[in-house]
Amino acid sequence: MNADYLQPEGGYRFTQDSILLAGFAPPSLFGQAADLGAGSGVVGLEALTLGRLKGLERLYFVEASELYKNSLEENIKRHKILHQEAAEFHQIWNDWRNLSREHFNGPLDLIMVNPPYFPIGSSGLSTEGRHKARHEELGDVRELFAAAYGLLRSGGHLLLSWPRRRLSTMIDAARANGLTPLRLHFPPRLSCSLVLAELERD
Repeated sequence: MNADYLQPEGGYRFTQDSILLAGFAPPSLFGQAADLGAGSGVVGLEALTLGRLKGLERLYFVEASELYKNSLEENIKRHKILHQEAAEFHQIWNDWRNLSREHFNGPLDLIMVNPPYFPIGSSGLSTEGRHKARHEELGDVRELFAAAYGLLRSGGHLLLSWPRRRLSTMIDAARANGLTPLRLHFPPRLSCSLVLAELERD
């Protein structure tokens, strides 16, 4: 793991969730992928650092808050210096609910997302930026899956981290939005709190 990712003051601090999700990415991917809600770019960059996504052509970092702009750009710069990376990197500063395939080079082959999964009204984090990063203020899981369905090609995959206690909510929302659960992984180190899921678009 690269422990030197730059992160903004007052923003969400990445956790083991992001690192585990990066390691859950497929070993190879000949096409294009997006890191939704990318923040400082940890999930996408760490997946490449771990040797995942070999053959990737383009990686899009999608983030609504420009609070993360400087840290994302610096992390991309550092990654390019340390690694001989063939993939193109693109930044999209927009709410993922506003996106269409026109923002990308056609449909995506893979989406990775460590989404806000605490319901609105549950106990929050210390700053507004951190609270928004972990609570469903910018859309719940059904809206996320509806957006992912529109961005992915048929047979494309969505990878996400999710709390185990809300697993049935996630699976129901996936099936309601044309996404079929393919693979679930329960990391043993997180006290049974997290599940990693791979979903396939119809």
